[in-house]
Amino acid sequence: MFKEIVLSLALSNHIGFDNNYNEIHPHIRFKTDNTVSGAFYNSERTISFYTGKEFKFDTFTVDIGIVTGYYDAKIAPMMIIKKNNFFIMPGAENKTIGLVLGYEHVF
Repeated sequence: MFKEIVLSLALSNHIGFDNNYNEIHPHIRFKTDNTVSGAFYNSERTISFYTGKEFKFDTFTVDIGIVTGYYDAKIAPMMIIKKNNFFIMPGAENKTIGLVLGYEHVF
């Protein structure tokens, strides 16, 4: 049974990429203990599903797992560093590595 269900809307900015990406991401998240799963409208304008583990530290959390829904990879690694409602995560475009910075409003 889920301990927490969260509905949110994330706004993002893609740093170091050439393409124009979606920056508005409706999101639903399910959490049980430190296991997280969910779905969101991703930067490539498709639906992504993910699952992983949440690791809590003194002032921030890190989610590590796998995600679907991207053109270059059916399943890709995922890492998100969060503090309060802000997040940062690595991203890839072809062979270019960049960052996705964002803010997530929880309803």
